[in-house]
Amino acid sequence: MKADLMGAQQPVSDGTSAAVRTRSGACEIDVVLTDAAVSGVRDLVSACLRLWGLTELDWRVTLTASELLTNAFQHARKEDESSVPVKVVLTRTPDGVFLCVSDPHPWLPDAVSAGENDEGGRGLMLIKTLSDRYGCSSTAHGKDVWVTILHSA
Repeated sequence: MKADLMGAQQPVSDGTSAAVRTRSGACEIDVVLTDAAVSGVRDLVSACLRLWGLTELDWRVTLTASELLTNAFQHARKEDESSVPVKVVLTRTPDGVFLCVSDPHPWLPDAVSAGENDEGGRGLMLIKTLSDRYGCSSTAHGKDVWVTILHSA
């Protein structure tokens, strides 16, 4: 992805597009998230990392982004809706990146213990394992769930 592709509407899935804004060391993605759009948003995050020369962080950041987006899609949308508006902010820091996913649901995530045969319940544990710092906070419009991922020592 070239730098001149950023700052406009970007296709992320069949019929879905995201508003992408970049400035030096920061990328904001606003998208009405569908199940099919998760991989496209993850690809935009990966493109930002490549643009910044941070390919060594790519697998950790994109997997974490995928988990955060999937959690937002599963838990923040209303039962009768097939999408949820989210904002993704990816910021380059001197020692790595900061990634935040904001959604409109007011409830903060709570880690649960997944049973051996459970299909879900491992996302937050994975996020905590992949990141160096993790947190969440309530906002006037829902919540922010964020991680910091540092360069390997």
